[in-house]
Amino acid sequence: MAAKAFENINDFIHEVQKERGLVALFLRSAGDASSDDMEAQFAVVDRQAELLDGLPKKNSPRIEPFLNTVRYLPSKRKYAIARMLNPAEALAFYTRDIVNPAIEIVQELAVLDPANYPAKVSAFVHFLQWKERVGLERALGTQLVSFDYRDSSDFRGRLEYIVSEQQAYERMFLALVDEEGRRAIETLRREHDVFRRIEDLNRAVMNKSGAKLAETITAAEWFRLFTIKMDLLHEVGRSFAANLAMMKSEATPPVLEATDVESGVRGYREMIQALPLFAGLDAELLKSLMKYARVVTHGKGAMIFMQGEQAARFYIILEGWVKLFKGNVEGQESILQVMPAGESLLETVIFSNAPFPVSAQAVEDVKLLSIPASIVREKLQNNKEFAINMLATVAGRSQALISQFEQLTLKTVTQRVGWFLLKLFLENGERTQNLKLPYDKALIAGYLGMKPETFSRTLQALKEQGIDIERNTVSLPDVFALCDFCDMDLAAKCSRAGTEDCPNPDCSNA
Repeated sequence: MAAKAFENINDFIHEVQKERGLVALFLRSAGDASSDDMEAQFAVVDRQAELLDGLPKKNSPRIEPFLNTVRYLPSKRKYAIARMLNPAEALAFYTRDIVNPAIEIVQELAVLDPANYPAKVSAFVHFLQWKERVGLERALGTQLVSFDYRDSSDFRGRLEYIVSEQQAYERMFLALVDEEGRRAIETLRREHDVFRRIEDLNRAVMNKSGAKLAETITAAEWFRLFTIKMDLLHEVGRSFAANLAMMKSEATPPVLEATDVESGVRGYREMIQALPLFAGLDAELLKSLMKYARVVTHGKGAMIFMQGEQAARFYIILEGWVKLFKGNVEGQESILQVMPAGESLLETVIFSNAPFPVSAQAVEDVKLLSIPASIVREKLQNNKEFAINMLATVAGRSQALISQFEQLTLKTVTQRVGWFLLKLFLENGERTQNLKLPYDKALIAGYLGMKPETFSRTLQALKEQGIDIERNTVSLPDVFALCDFCDMDLAAKCSRAGTEDCPNPDCSNA
């Protein structure tokens, strides 16, 4: 891709992020003090948008739909000027329909350009995501002085999540970028006090002291501080983008070697190769996927992604458990699945380039294999075996959800708990009669569609069948203790099903 086209879309992203912030500031202000700045920024974005026609449309099917949305932008602005949009609607439009697709296009074009060095591309993508979270905080943070911070739990949660995401992307970027890139960021921190001031603001947000913070800063000052930081980051980002390519030399191997894969990913090589998703794939194809992959770590309770967020990465759990759930503004949750190591998260969004339909949270410390979604889609389109493996994975997930729905709607609470314990027993390879509950009882209860106290009473009732529960350990009297709770799906995982040793031969028809 021409370097100028790449530069133009990156500049467009930066300018439209600023427009988003100014629109948010205008809609949240009582008067029209910021209207002149907002309309001046409209003109800047329009000039930058004219340069997007140079994007290589044949290289990505997403470019034409994106350009059509950009052409619709002047009409959307009229609604903002007339205050016919609320701040949340404006923020969602700019983020979902303009900024996120633009970042996805940048990522896709950078990744698929053979002249670019994969490690630098990965660092640059994480830089863009870091900068976007700073931009989102700029736009959302003006709400601090427009609403009662203490009475807006939904706003607080969203702002805290953006700050935590911002910090995570920053850490990942600094871990991936070369020494020259780290020095560039360190120089910004050292020479510009705005970085320290924003860190103070972020600490106040994360320490739940936003109500006090709202008394010490105006919306205009908040916007100004974050704009200075965004402008500084953009200048550094332009330098990163211009240096994505690594000079070729005779020493560069013509064939992808294991050293092209990040050391963290190489550490899980055997596990990755054994996953059904990658079964039977050509070694070169697997390497070409893994050279863009990274291992990321999330601490217990950390949000991995949120409902409505654009799916820019594809995740596979390497260690730990991940909870998929939907939540509401009152803080109530509906737990859809709790995923163990070896499972991938929401494969279907890869096919449709859709936003995540649910949120994901680390149940405990987790390690995830993270691959750019654009790379996965490109490989799916060009490799039949990989596409078949992905379809098989999706089909298996659908079957598991049907089985889970059946448990929640047709089974008693005792049957549900027994089914869960049997599933845990089979997942342990039928090797032990002492089962350790994988996560806390309240989460298991939510997963099984019951209250924690109901789950605890059911565990106590199972003691009458000789199934002893002590804290988080379940002791079975023998390997057949849970067989009455078997069904067709679990029977398929049991080595005794269909043999003379099976005490419940009707389970395959249950």
